[in-house]
Amino acid sequence: MEMEIHQQLTGPDHAEAHRKNILYAYIALFFAVCVTGVTTGSLFDALLLNIGGKDGNKLVGAVESSRGLVQLGVAFPMGFLADKVRRVKLLKVVVPVWTCGLAVVLLGLAMEYVPLMFVGIGLYAACSQTWINAAQVLVSESASPGEQRTTALSRLASTRLAALATGPALQACVLLLSGENHWGNALLQKVTICGALLWPGLFVTFRMKDVPALEKTSSGASQSGFDQDKMAEKLCKVQRRWWMAGIFELLSLCTLMGAGMTIKFFPLFFRVDYHFTPLELCILNFAYPLCISVMMELCQRLSKRMGRLSAIAFFHFFGTLFLWALSYSHPLLLVLPLFLLRGALMNARGPIVRAVVMDLVPSDARGRWNSIQSMQAFSWSGSAALGGYLADLAGDYRFTFVVTAGIYSFTFLGYIPIALLWPKRQKSETARSPSVQNAPGTSRPSEVVTPTP
Repeated sequence: MEMEIHQQLTGPDHAEAHRKNILYAYIALFFAVCVTGVTTGSLFDALLLNIGGKDGNKLVGAVESSRGLVQLGVAFPMGFLADKVRRVKLLKVVVPVWTCGLAVVLLGLAMEYVPLMFVGIGLYAACSQTWINAAQVLVSESASPGEQRTTALSRLASTRLAALATGPALQACVLLLSGENHWGNALLQKVTICGALLWPGLFVTFRMKDVPALEKTSSGASQSGFDQDKMAEKLCKVQRRWWMAGIFELLSLCTLMGAGMTIKFFPLFFRVDYHFTPLELCILNFAYPLCISVMMELCQRLSKRMGRLSAIAFFHFFGTLFLWALSYSHPLLLVLPLFLLRGALMNARGPIVRAVVMDLVPSDARGRWNSIQSMQAFSWSGSAALGGYLADLAGDYRFTFVVTAGIYSFTFLGYIPIALLWPKRQKSETARSPSVQNAPGTSRPSEVVTPTP
């Protein structure tokens, strides 16, 4: 057994397997997110708004909250399983069940039967979160820690953004080809269900190979994003690494709680307050992730000059500032750029935050720790129900924007204790592991590249 593991660690195909796993993860994630964006995205919410009538906002929030409850229930068990079972094996097992969940969602859409939609969304959410979290850990372990891991996870986030932009673009094409542009249920059903045509792209998951984490190989063992001696120092009997990782996750939780109250209602805000048509909403949803992608690249470059923590805090501050401005602005020519800048700034921090946390947490605990992110998704989805209630109560979506901006402002103060714990000296993050030199999502030696509310 030991000889077999040694051959896996030092075999000539080891580096190629890591490279291909990253590539396949990118491809599968693209199709999964694209289908999700088309099938359960903004036009799906608009359909729920129609079906719910006067309680439409509450129905949108309830569906999102049910998604979060399921994610909360499966988060830690699946994270624990990901540390006990090979991650690639888990990814392959999830895909067939995930496919069944999609089929139930589509059937509920076709029949306009809300209970069936709830069942499908629950099954879909459980599999989606399990697959995405396991894939994120797989990608992080297929690249060396520090800068290269940050780059790989940033490219994973960029892939997700490309898929988020592609979904609305496909919806816009369907609307143009149909010659219709209204909020009728029949048209919304047609546009959302067509997303299933892209689902076979997820089956590239079955081409992944089971290989050990890069840090457990001879080429990756010496790499580290932080000085491990510093990280092992104990403060109040708890290692510095766990203090830092815990505070980062707590801040992410608070941020997601605020975001969940708002994000699901932005498309409805533009539909109701500014009378956007489905085509106009698709164009906006196409531009939104592209703006995030551009800002993410800028955030990576600034993190080289400012440091990762400073870049995270900088983008959080200005994202919050633009949300405050959006909450009290009314002209559409002002609201649109504020909306795009707010989303771009807040989301650009995501890959850097996840890379830092993955650097802090040991490899054998990453599946369980990454499940915390799944549990945080409940706060996102759960707060959507509160956001829908507040929007109906106040009669204005801007009221929820103000509440979210207040939560963002409070969360920003949490970077102070992280700054005090952050080590003044870190090991160089520029060293490159030869085993991932040509891996997708990693930079060349001359490049320096540094996911979400």
